[in-house]
Amino acid sequence: MANSASTGKESMTVLHVEPNNVLRRWLLRAGYCLLLIILSVLALLRYVGVFGGNVRVVEEGQVYRSAQLTGDDLTRLLDERRIRSVINLRGALPNDASYRSEIATCAKSGVNHFDIRLSAERMPPPGELLKLLNALDTAARPLLVHCFGGADRSGLVSTLYLNVERGVPLDEALSRQLTWRYGHLSFGHAHAMDDFFALYRHTAGGRSLREWVQRLYPKLYEQRLAEQRHGTVPRSGSLLVLWSLGLIH
Repeated sequence: MANSASTGKESMTVLHVEPNNVLRRWLLRAGYCLLLIILSVLALLRYVGVFGGNVRVVEEGQVYRSAQLTGDDLTRLLDERRIRSVINLRGALPNDASYRSEIATCAKSGVNHFDIRLSAERMPPPGELLKLLNALDTAARPLLVHCFGGADRSGLVSTLYLNVERGVPLDEALSRQLTWRYGHLSFGHAHAMDDFFALYRHTAGGRSLREWVQRLYPKLYEQRLAEQRHGTVPRSGSLLVLWSLGLIH
């Protein structure tokens, strides 16, 4: 009887503890899965340049691109890559601490500095594009091109460089530089970068990208501004090309 009672108590004890063990194992597995997800997300964010300054090679020994760097991070990159020129795509921002730091670092390192004002959310102004082409033509190399995040404006300019300066086919240049791998999303707020090249494709008429920027794009840009002032320019990137071709009004 005593043995039976004892066995009964043990059985009851096992039945009482087992659910806790199952819950503990479930929580442990869930924790491992959550940790794996977090590590995967962090790895993806680093891969697309959210961490680490989004430093990329456009052409080894010639052109590099990055996000906004300051202080020791910028100094280290200038030294490691022997950078001789920096093209800042954010424009002159004298009230911005990162801009002042960049100017001071470049001056201390004897690096040439160019300011070009572009926006990730709007088509690039023709005047700034002409300044950019001149900088790409004349700046001492190796050179560094950067915007804020190193994804959108830097992608546009790096694509321009490869096509205009190195003769890389536009499709290849786009796939290499204006890409999600570096943090650019064509369907996001920065679709204007893609709209620019789409407009070129549909209006170039056989012109090179350089010639189109110099001769045809200013008129298209001004026409777009005029239409925008009257509220007739489509906001959607997918509709912009149709508008530029006169297929919608």
